Amino acid sequence: MEYLKDLESLDGRNFPPLVLTIGVFDGVHLGHRALISGAVMAARERGFMAAVMSFDPHPDSVIFPQRPLLYLTDETDKAAYIEEIGADLLIIQPFTLEFSRTSAEDFITRLTQVADIREIHVGEDFAFGHKARGNVRFLREIGPQLGFQVKSLAPLEVDDQVVKSSRIRNLLLAGEVDEAARFLGRTHSLKGEVLHGDKRGRLLGFPTANLAIPDLFAVPGNGVYATMTTFLDEAGKARENPRPSVTNIGTRPTFDNGVRSVETFVLDWSGDLYGQRIRVEFIQRLREERKFAGIEAIRAQLTLDVENGRAALRAAGRS
Repeated sequence: MEYLKDLESLDGRNFPPLVLTIGVFDGVHLGHRALISGAVMAARERGFMAAVMSFDPHPDSVIFPQRPLLYLTDETDKAAYIEEIGADLLIIQPFTLEFSRTSAEDFITRLTQVADIREIHVGEDFAFGHKARGNVRFLREIGPQLGFQVKSLAPLEVDDQVVKSSRIRNLLLAGEVDEAARFLGRTHSLKGEVLHGDKRGRLLGFPTANLAIPDLFAVPGNGVYATMTTFLDEAGKARENPRPSVTNIGTRPTFDNGVRSVETFVLDWSGDLYGQRIRVEFIQRLREERKFAGIEAIRAQLTLDVENGRAALRAAGRS
């Protein structure tokens, strides 16, 4: 898959005719996958190129900066998931206040000037352009004069619930990681560098990797989780198969109610991970975070957490 940094990078490239799908695609969840897959299939049938246009940062974070927004994926993972679906081309358009003032007509007209767009695939609720005045109806009206057809896809539902990024974020914040996975079509994961912590886990007999997570990403609610941990190389690729692990998210109320942290204990492994990058997949929440009477009570609970984590991973086929 080829990657382009903005819309203008299409100009002069002389790509084959495109089937284009447009959206933010944060999380690349089941609904996004259905939409992109439809565009890929249409492109293959017609001998065209399957292209995806996304935006960075998320438009809502620019238009409504007062509303906190947590990302489900970073741009690297988003691109990898889109490539897995079969897209040939990914355009990530920088989204700025200036770009947000582009009218729907100017945006689509410019698209057709820099590329041979034959089909545009969007969700039925797709809105774009200044003050979101562009929609599917607008695209169908302007399409014939600009040379493209429009295909729209109804929102995907799982058990009568619409698959939406906002729903997935809410499930993650509630700690319902297994339910979120049903809408994502995969487990939610976090990745980052392992930092030096306070080493309390080591003193307890459960040394943990303290994961640095940027504030903008969706971290599951406080609690203890059965997880799978993958060690990454410098390029962000897996160095080996994922390892069973148990992960605590919270503020360590028994000790200090400090800064919220993500700490992972990799089962049946020992070594130094400081400075390395890892990915943690969240399989199931085991319990809520709580305060204990003392060190021995914590150690006993951690032992039980490991046992419960192993059982949850076995049940999920991930041990």
